[in-house]
Amino acid sequence: MLLTSNRDEELAVRGMKAGLADCVFKSSKSYVRLAGAVSEALDRSDTERLVARSEPWLQTLLDRAGVGVFRSTPDQRLIEASPALLNLLGVSSVAEALEVDLPLHSFRNENPGDRPTKVSARGELQSRVVEVERPDGRKVWLNLTEILLLDVDGDIVVDALVQDISHLKMGEEQAAERLEELERTNSGLTDFASVAAHELREPLRMVGKYAELLKEDTAGKLGVEAVKSLGFVLDGARRLSALLEDLLSFTRITSGWQTYSACDCNALVDDTLRQYEDEITGSGAEIQRERLPTVLADSTQMAQVFQNLIGNALKFRSKAAPKIRISVLRGESEWVFSVKDNGVGIEDDDLDSVFTIFRRLHPEYTGTGIGLAICQRVVERHGGRIWVESSPGKGSTFSFTIPIRRGQGGERSGAGVAERIRETDA
Repeated sequence: MLLTSNRDEELAVRGMKAGLADCVFKSSKSYVRLAGAVSEALDRSDTERLVARSEPWLQTLLDRAGVGVFRSTPDQRLIEASPALLNLLGVSSVAEALEVDLPLHSFRNENPGDRPTKVSARGELQSRVVEVERPDGRKVWLNLTEILLLDVDGDIVVDALVQDISHLKMGEEQAAERLEELERTNSGLTDFASVAAHELREPLRMVGKYAELLKEDTAGKLGVEAVKSLGFVLDGARRLSALLEDLLSFTRITSGWQTYSACDCNALVDDTLRQYEDEITGSGAEIQRERLPTVLADSTQMAQVFQNLIGNALKFRSKAAPKIRISVLRGESEWVFSVKDNGVGIEDDDLDSVFTIFRRLHPEYTGTGIGLAICQRVVERHGGRIWVESSPGKGSTFSFTIPIRRGQGGERSGAGVAERIRETDA
């Protein structure tokens, strides 16, 4: 500190710039603040000693962690660089580092000739990733975290931390390549399944046809075992034919283009109920349904969802007559459809696997195990989700969502029935 009777303010300013903690002029008024000034100077000295001790430790820690540090001017002139940064750049000095094409920071002035100020950006961290070619020809990816601030002299500088993320970039590239390879493989398998199913349809149809003719021609002539064996052939041909048809439906959903249009779900349910009219009548099924909305979707695929869910509700019935309720609720951004039944239900352990392709939970019932997988694929391709809640012996409720797409064709029709969706048609 400087205690002086010389009241030259310029002298005081020069002294402060030279490192004085404070300057106190000799006067009765100034003596009052002398104790406070000394206390502040001591506190500042303690802080500076603490910083002086911690800086080497922090720098050593950053160097060992491979994190580079640099300071530059806003016009991208490198002022200081840590050993870790020099190591990342493959150089041994700041002079050599200047030869590396490293974009030091992302702070820019609108007018290159102006002195950079960028007051609004001061104190704000910015992060970016750059690719740098080292003098040895090796390319590295670096993550720069930068901050614009004022140094002790009041000059604007940029301080930054630099990390090598080349291994992460390589991992991303490998993951992208792997994903592309999986997509090609999946596309090839889908094409193979589709072609194989098409090629098998005709010979399978011939097997079924000639088995039927053989059954008619040999009516009453074959023994019990022969008739039984012939029945196995016919049953196997029908089941395999159904499997191929479902497999073709699944591959079409997987690989085909989707055409969205205004889709009246009431009409889709009407068509489904007409298809199952004989089964509904024969089982004495009671169908309850709410007024459903018009959604923007692929109508052919949506029809498959209703057909599979309603068909399963009729198929997997208990001893009681089927009771099926088709309902819908409107959320903030999606329609939630539900098909509830009073059938045999599903065990808790099987709820997670019920949508797995070829998974048949009840082998005693006919089916291919593809229907629910088709439902899941259709719903997910429309941006929704599907799930089931069930109690064994008490029935199941299958629910799925379809997003409400605003500003597209068909949305007005869907929104127009929002007030009527609670109406029930017996």
